[in-house]
Amino acid sequence: MMDTTSQVRRRQRASHAATVTGLRVLLWWLGHGLVLAARFSAALRSQITRSLTVEISADDGPARHWDFDAQRRRVSTSAGRAAAPDFAVRFPGSGHALRDLMSRDAIDAIMRDRIRGTVRVEGNHLLLMWFRGLIRKVVPIGESDPARRALPGAYVAHDPAANGVEKITIEPTVRQLDPRWTGAWNARAKLWIVRGTNDEPMREP
Repeated sequence: MMDTTSQVRRRQRASHAATVTGLRVLLWWLGHGLVLAARFSAALRSQITRSLTVEISADDGPARHWDFDAQRRRVSTSAGRAAAPDFAVRFPGSGHALRDLMSRDAIDAIMRDRIRGTVRVEGNHLLLMWFRGLIRKVVPIGESDPARRALPGAYVAHDPAANGVEKITIEPTVRQLDPRWTGAWNARAKLWIVRGTNDEPMREP
């Protein structure tokens, strides 16, 4: 019985070690892949518009963070947790992290687990979608965005029989508002740009 229990524990430790290693490899690939992509992809660099730090980590060890430099439109990466990340996703374990990150709907999976309290998401949640968009340019993880296509029923040529305004009325040009339009004159009096450019007295702010 003891031998059987010992063998089960050894298998569990080996399985956990393999899972931890798998997450480390995935984070390493995503980290350095994003760094290389930022050097060669103008489209990816155009999305780096803020200087911030993003972290993905698991409580059983694996962690990696990315530092985005908006001024140079570059990104660098390092293993381990960041000192003060602007955004972080922290998983309870490597297996949980792999399951969510590799799922077809990674964003939904992470947010569902955040609501359940099993995943901690720190910072602006919109950064998760932004970061996923960058990562997908390196590795097609998760479900891809739907392909662009023409909307059904879109106009491809003018259709005289289409419902709509058949005639456009063009009013004659005027240089001054009609004195009877008191509402328009009251609104005009509030436009400082209009009054200033016409050398009219300006009201006190």
